Order: sequence, then C-alpha cells, then structure tokens
Amino acid sequence: MKVAISSDFFTALSKLPKAQLNKTIKLVEKFKNDPKSPGLNYEKLHFASNMHSIRVDQSYRCIVLSPDSGDVYILLWVDNHDDAYNWAKKHTCSINTETGSLQIIETQTSIKESNSTLSSKIENDKKAFFAEFSDKDLKSLGVDENLLEYIKQIDNEVELDNFRKYLPEEVYEALFYLLAGDSVEDAYNYVYSQKPYNVDTNDFTKALENESSKRRFYIVENDEELMQMLNAPLEKWRVFLHPSQRKLVEKDYNGAVKVLGGAGTGKTVAAMHRAKYLAKQLSFFENKKILFTTFTKNLSLDILENLKKICDEKTMQNIEVINLDSWVHNFLSKHGYKNEIVYDDKTKELWEKALVLKNNLLDLPDSFFKEEWQRVIQPLGINTLEEYIKASRIGRGTRLNRSQRKLIWEVFEEYRYLLSSRNYKEVDDAINDAINIINSSSDILKYSAIVVDEAQDFGMRAFKLLRTLVEEDKNDLFIVGDAHQRIYGHKVVLGQCGINVRGRSKKLKLNYRTTDEIRKWAVALFNGENIDDLDEGTDSNRDYKSLYNGPKPEVKNFETFNEEVKYIQHHIENIKKLDNESKICLVVRTQKLVDMYDDYFSKNNMKTIKISRNSKDDLSCTDVRISTMHRVKGLDFDHVIIACMNKGVVPLESIEKSDEDLINKENLQKEKSLVFVAATRAKRSLLVTSHGLASEMLSSVQYSVS
Repeated sequence: MKVAISSDFFTALSKLPKAQLNKTIKLVEKFKNDPKSPGLNYEKLHFASNMHSIRVDQSYRCIVLSPDSGDVYILLWVDNHDDAYNWAKKHTCSINTETGSLQIIETQTSIKESNSTLSSKIENDKKAFFAEFSDKDLKSLGVDENLLEYIKQIDNEVELDNFRKYLPEEVYEALFYLLAGDSVEDAYNYVYSQKPYNVDTNDFTKALENESSKRRFYIVENDEELMQMLNAPLEKWRVFLHPSQRKLVEKDYNGAVKVLGGAGTGKTVAAMHRAKYLAKQLSFFENKKILFTTFTKNLSLDILENLKKICDEKTMQNIEVINLDSWVHNFLSKHGYKNEIVYDDKTKELWEKALVLKNNLLDLPDSFFKEEWQRVIQPLGINTLEEYIKASRIGRGTRLNRSQRKLIWEVFEEYRYLLSSRNYKEVDDAINDAINIINSSSDILKYSAIVVDEAQDFGMRAFKLLRTLVEEDKNDLFIVGDAHQRIYGHKVVLGQCGINVRGRSKKLKLNYRTTDEIRKWAVALFNGENIDDLDEGTDSNRDYKSLYNGPKPEVKNFETFNEEVKYIQHHIENIKKLDNESKICLVVRTQKLVDMYDDYFSKNNMKTIKISRNSKDDLSCTDVRISTMHRVKGLDFDHVIIACMNKGVVPLESIEKSDEDLINKENLQKEKSLVFVAATRAKRSLLVTSHGLASEMLSSVQYSVS
C-alpha cells in the first residue's frame, strides 16, 4: 500500500486556521496508518474521476486520490467544504502518457474562465511561438493534451510565466528551454532523466516512483519524519527535489564529488538531502557519523534547524552539523590544547612588531609580508627556512631569490615567536595541529562521510583537514560551492589538497530563487571575468538559467543620506502595503552602517531586526532585517535593498592596497562577490541605493546589462 502527499496539499495546509490545522495533522496521521479506515468518512466525488473527500470536521474536507485499481492513496488538497469540492471540480490527477509522471492539471473550463487573453487568441486563431511545434513534440515534453491549444497561443516569456500556474514544473521548464532557443530533444534532456517505456496510465504505484512525480508527491514511509514535517513551518523545497538534485543526492560515487551551482540553484538543499541519504545508510552498529560542515556559524545553525525538519530523530543522531572553525576549537580543547585561536584583530599589533626586523636591503612594502604569509606560508604548512626556500610561489607576482627568502624568513620567525610568546595560534596553524594529532593517534574515530557547504570560502589547510577526517573511499566527500560567492578565502585547487574529483564534478544549473533580471544584474558585476571551478578549471555563467521573471533591479543615487534613507523607507512601506508578510532585508557593507540605518529606522517607528554573527533568522517575524553583506550568506528574502553603495564604501576604501596587481584584483573580486551575494538573496525585487558619489561598480553593471 502506497500513501503519498502532494505539494499542493502542503500549500493548502499552511493556509489553514490553527484549529483546522491541528485536526488535519491528526487526520493525516490516521490516514497514513490506515487509508481504508471507515472512520475517515470517505465520500465519492462523482464529478471528479478517482477522487474522494474525507472529513476533517463539520466544515473542512481533504481531497484524496484513490484510483479504482491498486492500493495507492494520495492527499491532494485540504480546505473548507465548498472550496475543497470546487478545487476537485477544477483539477484532474492523472498519469502523463508520454513522460509517465503523475500530474495535477486544471480543467479546460477552469483555465478558460481565468485566462481570457489566451482564450481570445484561440477564438481569433492567432498563431504564436509554440504554434510552430507539432502536437507530438509538445506532448513529448509532458504537455497535457487539454493544454495544447493554450500553449500554442503563447508568444513570449511573460505569457509563459503568466500561464505557469497551470503547468507541472517540469513542463514549464521544458517550454522555457524551447522559448530560449533549445531544441525539443535538448529541452527534454535538460528536464527529464530518461524516456519511460510502456507507460501504464493505470499504474499509480509506478508513476509515484517517476523522477518528475517526486517533485510534487512525497511518499510517506516514516511516521516520525511525517509528523515533523507536518508540525513545522515547511518550505516545499525541503521535501520535493528537482530531478537534477535528486540524481546528485541519491547516487553512490567512487570517491569525492564536487558540485557547482550559482546562487539559488539549491546547492545547500542538495547538500542537506545528501547528508540525510548517507546517514540513513549507516549501520546501526557502525560507530561513525556524517559530518556536515560549512564556513560560518550562523549558516551552520540554520542548516541544523532545516535538517531537523527533513530527518527523523534516529537519522539526526548520525549527523553532526558544525562550522569548521568551531569543530577545530572543540577538537583541540578535548585534546588539552592551551593556545588561543586568534584572527586579524589580534595579530595586527604583532605584525607591526615583527616588521621592525625587515632588512633594508629588501625593496618590499609591508603589505607583501602578510600576503606572503597568507598565500604561501600558511596554505603550504611551511615551518622552516629550508621548506620556504624550496616552496613554489606560483601566482605571486614578485620573484624572490634564495638570499631574499632568507631575509624575509627573519620577519616570519619573529612573527611566529610573538604568537608563541602570547600563546596564540592562527587558524591555519591550529588546523595543522589538529591534523598532526589525528595522524599521530589511531584511536581517533574518523567520519563515515563529510558534506561541505560553501566550499569556496575554505582554505587549503581546511581541505587537508577534511581529507584527514575521512578515509578515501566510496561517497567520502560531497563538496558544494560557487566561486562567484567567495567572500572569505583565497582560490584553492582541490587536487592539491589530496581531494580527487576528476570525473565526479557536477553542476546545478536552474535557479529557483532569483528572477532572471536580478541574476543578470548580479552576474554583470564580474564583467566577463573568469571565475574558477574550485579545482583547475573555470565556471561558466552561460550554463545557469533562472526560471522566474520580474522587474529589473532599481538603481538610485541621492545627494544626501537623508534623501536616500527616506526613499528606502517609502519603498519598504509600499511593499508592506501590498504584502505585509513579505520578508525584506536591507544590506550594507559594514556593521557600522548597519547601526546607522537601524538607528534611523528606529527613530522613524519602523521595526527592524539586526542579523548577527551567531543567530539564526526567525522566519515567523515580518520585521525588516538589516545586515552586513557577510551575514546574509545562505539566507533569502522576498525583497532586498542594498544601501550605501557609495564610492569608498564598496569597494571598501580601508582595504589595504598591495603593490601586486594580482592581489588587488583578488581583493576587488571579493568586494564584487559580496555585492553578488547580497543581490542574489532577493527572490522578487532588488533596490540598490547610494548617496553622494556612487560606487564605480554600479556604472560598470549598468553598462553591462543595458
């Protein structure tokens, strides 16, 4: 017996009054345990094939698909009595003859009533873009026969987007690709995993196993997991994966896997489901866990909460979620580590003291030494002068002979001494110490597998630690990232860290979050620059597509701060008038600016929440968020405002300039990545503002997208 729930049911469930919501949850639990129970009060709907209703209470009903043959029961919709029955009258649920997927389609009558534009085109027999394709071609892409005449009247992206609500997602995507200029065959291959054979339109059990069906139907197998989902504020993406995501998640690999994906392509979602998939495979007697790690603490907290919503308690016991810095700190503390792990704010004074020893014979700026330390000494784990003399410095603009390296090393030795005298360790040194402890002990239990999110921000030592923490084996590492969003670390080549992903590099290409207009604006920040693929190649933006359209990003410059912030407040108020539940975030470059804008709003009676380093976002709150560009990493909002895009603010004027063009270029790219991250948090609209002199970035973007 198969019991399933449609994505439409989850949508309807989220809109129920609290009393009916609780009753429905109890009903679903009863339904799952015995869908044939007489206590469910089934009523046959004679106007809807294969559909029945079951009673929630006197006023509310669930709509259930229960085919005449087979033991398949699917919850389709829930609503008050009249609206539930009306939904059933307007929809059919059947197996597509070409793709074998289970589809919920609105009836012709319903579409005709609510789509006067296309209906008038049909009456006037007007030909449009899709009219050039045969019925056979369109049906091969999953278009239901009842929708053909409407599809053939669609002439552009706007009309297709307006018609989207009547289409299964995979059909919309296939038509989207056709409209973008792809062939029927390519459109099919982009969307569907393989062509089915001998489709049986009565075999609902087989239809539920179809990859496209899994995008909107969840097969209930576990009571605890089901109840967790029903009782949580569930976002559908957490359950319903795109076939391209599912293909990555539910596959066994012969080694490490690298997954690239632009902002909004569902990388983190895929990573979470991968962790769940691997955790479920762990033996009860196997004393190992899956490690899920990412770069920042607030993102790891968010991932932990979301994993709890898709995993039952037993599965969660097999997954450890922690950002890598915290893991290193906890591990070293357990092993009696007495050193304090320090960051830039505590090392600045030490560098100043070490540089006093700089030899006058060296014609090198002070900035060179810190850059050499960060880009050569630490990543390569160099501890002696001999190692430094032999070290490769490919990518560094300044050539150094043996004598120069000896003189430079004197500064590094002094810096190391100063760190040691204060019992300080930089992060990379602490990671090295962790690696040495692991390698010197056979008692340290390693992980069964490791899932890495936001991989672009990890350095070489971090990846070498991860390589040490899991044996090189099947399904050992699942690495997810996007170098367009590199806002912390430097470029890393996985192969140089002992992680071989050759032949196992994958890519997620469909953007589910950001409109195409916002995506194009954000991508234009890089002006066609080559972006690395986390290994030895480049990542092309041409592969990525957004399946949503919306207004173009609005870019405004004002003479003064007051003029800018008044416009922003008016913009927010207009959004709230249309939809008070909208999630809005104002993003700025620095924490000082967060405080400045927050102070203005609080004085003008606008409720705000500042997103902090170690906090997770409260999704139930509708107050306006204010955040730095760094802190919005991994989050998303309906509307984003990037404020104070001023000259000297973005890029930040205080960033230390280098004598090496390559370093300056990398620093500028990080600033562009910050704006890219901020812009691609937006789902529906993007406003970019500045006052006084605007950032040079804005003129280059406007030119690129105009």
